[in-house]
Amino acid sequence: MNEVELEEVTKIYELPRGSFKALDRVTASLEAGEFVSVMGPSGSGKSTLLNIVGCLDTPTSGRVVVGGEEVGGLGDEQLTRLRRDKIGFVFQQFNLIPTLTALENIEYPMLLKGKKGKGVNRQDGHGRRSRELLRAVGLDEQLGENRPNELSGGEQQRVAVARALANDPDLILADEPTGNLDSKTSQDIMKLLKATNERGKTIIVVTHDPQVASYTGRTFRLVDGKVVE
Repeated sequence: MNEVELEEVTKIYELPRGSFKALDRVTASLEAGEFVSVMGPSGSGKSTLLNIVGCLDTPTSGRVVVGGEEVGGLGDEQLTRLRRDKIGFVFQQFNLIPTLTALENIEYPMLLKGKKGKGVNRQDGHGRRSRELLRAVGLDEQLGENRPNELSGGEQQRVAVARALANDPDLILADEPTGNLDSKTSQDIMKLLKATNERGKTIIVVTHDPQVASYTGRTFRLVDGKVVE
């Protein structure tokens, strides 16, 4: 079964200086359980591709299927549910909520899914799972009480990875997950993603780093918005 299908996907942005074609008739598919990297020069369309697969952006034309659902036919509520329940995101700039602690950031997707509006209860299953995920990404539980601005870049990235895993999603999308991290932390992050993939999760990693791509089973190369062999 395919987890992701892209058929003739084109994305055009209308900018003050004119139209910019970020993706140009991209066709690709990923089977469930694959670990895939997307490489290419800056501006080649990598992040745009990831945002479209993650239902954060919509294509100008073409067909996108995620988890067996044709994205173009879904309404806002259905898209929100798809993103929340089936997709985990590791953003390049972390996108942690600055007013929440590390543990609360990890818990947040679970609260949205099951206890929206009820706040954080450290004694419930959410709190236990958040602490387990914090340990899984190699962070001390005491760091869980720190807010993002009290954490290093590597620690914030680990929290971002833990948050992406919080709802046990089928599909994980990681945009430069090791960008600006030291080599040891980068290896730890990729080993964690590899272990997650070995549990059957589908993972797409956008990267400039061949060492990161070496952890994946297949690589897509984008140049000027097109997939090249």
